[in-house]
Amino acid sequence: MSGATLMAPLAAAPGLTVYHQPCPGATTGFVFICPGRFEAQRGYPCAAGTGANLARVLAELHRRDPRRFASPHRAAYVVTNVWPQVEYPALTGRSVPTVAEVLQPANLERLAAELAGLRWVVACGAQAHAAVRALRDGGRLTADIACARHLSQRSINSIRAGTDTAGRIAHWCAAVLQQFSPEVESVPQNVA
Repeated sequence: MSGATLMAPLAAAPGLTVYHQPCPGATTGFVFICPGRFEAQRGYPCAAGTGANLARVLAELHRRDPRRFASPHRAAYVVTNVWPQVEYPALTGRSVPTVAEVLQPANLERLAAELAGLRWVVACGAQAHAAVRALRDGGRLTADIACARHLSQRSINSIRAGTDTAGRIAHWCAAVLQQFSPEVESVPQNVA
């Protein structure tokens, strides 16, 4: 999927930034670490290889759990980062922020506002895990959360299960789904 093809449905999204893709009415969201070189070039979060893996993940999660993942298309989800600043070695000398930086109160307030109203959140990467857990533990996020590895190709390639990207993505999706709380269905009771 080319960047131009991916950007077409996102271009009309009000509030789209290099680090945050809002989706009013969404029930599920994905939290990554920070925008990098490709996100800065393309103007939206989760671009290039990470974006391609997000597309693969969404197709698989939608197939397995269409209630939580109602669409195979990223435009139906909130996609954001725990750190809004672009980070890559040639620009900033690093590729990710520190956990202490993402846990700063002002940064957590921004993230809480971006995730408000979601029922399910998938945090991708260590810094995302820390920030989402801090929000939950502080009572500022009520969504059910799953913590997973980042969707960069390097990270996906380090999954020992599976022999190719598709197999590793399937394993990643299974691990995410196992973390969500089982839904309690309303079952009519026969009262005699």
